[in-house]
Amino acid sequence: MRKISVLSFCLSLGVFGCSNAPHVDTTPNQMEEGQDYPPGPYGYVTGTVMQNIKFLGKSDPAGATAGAMDYSTLPLAPVSLGDFHKDPNVKYVVLSGVAGWCTPCNDEQPTVVAASKKYEALGFRFFEALIQGYNHTTGAPATENDLNKWQHAHSLHVGLGLDPEDKIHEYADIAAFPLNMVVRTSDMQIVFMQVGEMDLDPILASFH
Repeated sequence: MRKISVLSFCLSLGVFGCSNAPHVDTTPNQMEEGQDYPPGPYGYVTGTVMQNIKFLGKSDPAGATAGAMDYSTLPLAPVSLGDFHKDPNVKYVVLSGVAGWCTPCNDEQPTVVAASKKYEALGFRFFEALIQGYNHTTGAPATENDLNKWQHAHSLHVGLGLDPEDKIHEYADIAAFPLNMVVRTSDMQIVFMQVGEMDLDPILASFH
């Protein structure tokens, strides 16, 4: 399952797998009136505009000593991709979909920690959406306790969040996680997307 491409993943699923046609949302932009976010249609593949997903998340507060905050003491707060679009200091969002039970997701985390330390100062922001918790059998949606456990287990100090509307599932089946995407914040276009464990450093270096 590691370093599997989107194409090979689709082929492995056969008739039960991915559609040949890219999933494109052709509905009008449904953002709140006056909100600054690129309008639809939104796509689900590289080169398309990503929808403004809304999460419940946690991250180090502004001014906090990097790497020192215990996320279990932080409340969940609304955060959306639109927040990054409006931030002039952010050039790219590195968005990942993960699950607590997913071995490749766990194995990938040291590279996430290393990449975040290297690229945050260069205008990259990292956000991991924990889609499911630690019970592979039930596949239950992740909870705040799962999020706190994930952060503590990997000493993460990036944005972490829950996906209440399960939007990340529209981009890849969780069986292929981790899902890694790079979104350019100037136009919210997906400039990179891959499922399977990977080293983020060479990918991000290509956008620097």
